Amino acid sequence: MTHGGNIWEAAKRLGIDPLNIIDFSASINPFGPSKKALNALRSSLSLIPPYPDPDSQGLKRALSARHGVPEGAILPANGSTELIHLIPRVFRPKKALIVGPAFSEYGRALKLGGAKVAEFVLDWRDAFRLDEKRLERRVEGSDMVFIGNPSNPAGASLSREEVLSVAALCGKKGAILVVDEAFADFAEDVCIIKDAPSLRNVIALRSMTKFYSMAGLRLGFAVASVPVIEKMGKHIPPWSVNTLASVAAIASLTDARYIERTSKWAVAEREFLSSSLERLRCLRVFPSSANFIMALIEAGALDAAGLKKRLIKKGLLIRDLGDFAGLGKAFFRVSLKKRVDNAALLSELSAIFGEKAIEAPVPSKSANRLL
Repeated sequence: MTHGGNIWEAAKRLGIDPLNIIDFSASINPFGPSKKALNALRSSLSLIPPYPDPDSQGLKRALSARHGVPEGAILPANGSTELIHLIPRVFRPKKALIVGPAFSEYGRALKLGGAKVAEFVLDWRDAFRLDEKRLERRVEGSDMVFIGNPSNPAGASLSREEVLSVAALCGKKGAILVVDEAFADFAEDVCIIKDAPSLRNVIALRSMTKFYSMAGLRLGFAVASVPVIEKMGKHIPPWSVNTLASVAAIASLTDARYIERTSKWAVAEREFLSSSLERLRCLRVFPSSANFIMALIEAGALDAAGLKKRLIKKGLLIRDLGDFAGLGKAFFRVSLKKRVDNAALLSELSAIFGEKAIEAPVPSKSANRLL
């Protein structure tokens, strides 16, 4: 399975500058990093020659202050994907269960770690509702369970209470529950990051990629009980987190204005894009708690791959979800962008499907600015 965000391949095929592509396939804050983070990076270039702090002490302090968890319960890493691959190598599950549709790296990491992998795929026709009784039967015999909350690629979320119930179920069955909260900065009310340090069988994963727009710097972190974090820490490579990633993260985590405005923008733009897509009668649009929206093309000969080919000719790249278990060739995903870019996408979709997605596609100036 390929990942979203490959503007390089698309640009090479079209013979254009990658920066001329509006990338709706990667769910990253389109306003870029915090200005405080950029200023901190500029002033920290002299720190490139020395080795990074091997313990990431300043970063742990900032993460602890921001999320209200003990420093000893935090393990920073070179992106949450490094942690996804680290966990099976550390805990060596023989049998693992993935709640899907899900990020492909879960399965890849578990198989590389030697685990036999099964999937418990939630049904889109039932709005990805989790039936805990059915899950309990599937967890039987598993050493580890992976779940995304909000889920990727659907954007569906479980409540905090539901996740804690699943954690208790897994504990009863002797399984470790790995909760990927890569998109939880957009839905803080569903996260269990503050609960994880007191739960012996839970590992919560977070990413600085989506909300803080730091994909190129690679920074994620795990939160779990101190014994679990200490065990994982023994296996992580030295200097996993580079100095500039730490500097940018610390500045971002303390930029209250950036955090507040990003949160407000995401809520407003998600409502705008979702309601506009719903005007296209050929699309079924799914509720999302993340910074992207999944849709199903319900009528016509055009599938997601065909739609992707037509849109890329206009410099718009969407995520074809045809390779996700439980979905199909008619599913696609678009991330939230600036209003002017969202309007451009809606205009092209209107032309393709012969329907009007928005009444007046005139971008709002305030919706194109964050700070």
